[in-house]
Amino acid sequence: MNHPQNYNHITTIIFDMDGTLIEHTWQLRTICDALFARFADRLAPLTADEFFDCYWTKSYDMWHMMVDRVLEGQTAAKYAYANTLRTLGHDPALAGPMLDCWVELVLEEAVPFVDTYAVLEKLKQHYTTGILTNGYIHLQRRKIEKYQLDEYVDFVVVSEEAGYHKPDRRVFESALNLAGQPLPEQVLFIGDNLETDIGGALGAGLTPVLIDTKNRTEPPEGVQEISQLAELLTLLGLNSN
Repeated sequence: MNHPQNYNHITTIIFDMDGTLIEHTWQLRTICDALFARFADRLAPLTADEFFDCYWTKSYDMWHMMVDRVLEGQTAAKYAYANTLRTLGHDPALAGPMLDCWVELVLEEAVPFVDTYAVLEKLKQHYTTGILTNGYIHLQRRKIEKYQLDEYVDFVVVSEEAGYHKPDRRVFESALNLAGQPLPEQVLFIGDNLETDIGGALGAGLTPVLIDTKNRTEPPEGVQEISQLAELLTLLGLNSN
C-alpha cells in the first residue's frame, strides 16, 4: 500500500474479476497440459507444444471476432479449437468437447481470494458495488454463478454482454449506468491489469486502485496500490466500523 488518498467522495466501487476477486491457482500452461492430456490419444502424434502453438494464434483471432461482434463469444471460442484442429489435420468435431473441458478446468482452478467475500460484504453496506469483467459470457457467468459473486454486489457487467471491452470507456459507462449514474470521479475501480483496468479506469474518469498480489508491477504515478483486497477497507476507513 502506498500513499493514502481521501476517498470521502466515493459512492461506488467496481471490481475487475479475474486476478482481483478470483485467483487463478494454476499456471496457464498447467491448464493447457491438463486439457491436452484428456485428448492426447485422439490427437496423436501431436504434442501439447504443437497444439497450443497453433491454438493461441487461432484463439487470438477468434477473440477479436467476438470483440468486433462478428461472432457470439461461445461460437468464437469453439471456432478457435475447430480451426486449430483443422489446421493440424484433425477432426474439428472435437472442438465442442475440448471447449467444454477447458471451461471445466478453468472453473476447477479459479477460486475466490481468501478475503473476497468478507470485503465485498463489508463494502456493500456502505457503497454501491459491482463487477466489470472482460471475457466470454459462457465462461465468466459460470464463474460468477459457481461462487455466487452476484449476491455480494449490486450489478455485474460482462464485456461481451455490453458489446465493449476494457479499456474502452464505453464499457465503463455501461457499468456506471447500472450503478445509478454516479459521477465518474465518485467511482473507485479496483483491478490488476495496468492496461485494461488502470488505464481504462483513468480514461473513463474513474479513480483506479491497482491490486498486485504478487508484487509484479509498479502503478502509474498517483495511482494507489494494494497487495490484497482487505487493504481496501483500511484505505476507506472501514476497518474499525
